[in-house]
Amino acid sequence: MFVTLALASALQQRAYMQPETLCTIDDTRITESSGIGASPSQDGVFFTHNDSGDSARFFRFDRTGLVRAEFTLRGVRAIDWEDMAVVRIAGTNYIYLADVGDNAESRTAVQIYRVNEPTEQRSTEIATYQKYVITYEDKPHNCEGFFVDPQNGDFYLVTKSATGSEVFQVKAPPRSGNYTARKLGDLRISTGGLGGNLVTGADISPNGKFVIVRTYSGAREYPVIGRVHDWFKQSFVSVALPAEMQGEAICYSRDGLALITSTEGKPTPISIIGLRR
Repeated sequence: MFVTLALASALQQRAYMQPETLCTIDDTRITESSGIGASPSQDGVFFTHNDSGDSARFFRFDRTGLVRAEFTLRGVRAIDWEDMAVVRIAGTNYIYLADVGDNAESRTAVQIYRVNEPTEQRSTEIATYQKYVITYEDKPHNCEGFFVDPQNGDFYLVTKSATGSEVFQVKAPPRSGNYTARKLGDLRISTGGLGGNLVTGADISPNGKFVIVRTYSGAREYPVIGRVHDWFKQSFVSVALPAEMQGEAICYSRDGLALITSTEGKPTPISIIGLRR
């Protein structure tokens, strides 16, 4: 009864306003924004990276859309970076870069990289990072949704498939190395319109209490009731997204009171969807 009441209360309190334009990135280096994250420590600071075809780099930009810095991972070859997670865990701010795209479903393993959040406003090369090599327990999957539990560092991967998404978990890896993604269950999602059943991004709120999953046409927010790894089993709130050319990314704002989205294309509009209060 307590869990049922808590779930009902969480859903009643969550409603989002209509999307608005936060800024526009007009920079020749960013043409296919595929992941986005908000700095946990710096207000108005965001990070993004391109889709496949770019080098192993990500960018810092501000609320005006100005790119302030470019960061490159030394010795890394980017195959298909599809999402990122910017999260504070035990007082340290990290950026996770998920090289998990696999349209042909042929990669024997995918990679996730973790770096400490850079604070400088200058372009630099990053030589220190963790590399997690992930193999799915059953077979290769195409994946574009990824987030990290801020409470314990567990990884969650949401696959992209027209026949239905699946949710996988990697329990917090303690160091660089090889790990197995275990299936938690199926996620049936349909937000209507073209591509409404194809997951292109995901995130968890800074307090770990809500999970957002987007498709090309819309988004759903799930409350975390009890254990985080049951998030996709809960009832959801639908969230309207802006009309985007090819919407690929979504994240929570630093305070968790808004959602931020981006899309492929240049210039790149960045939208904000405020929580109704």
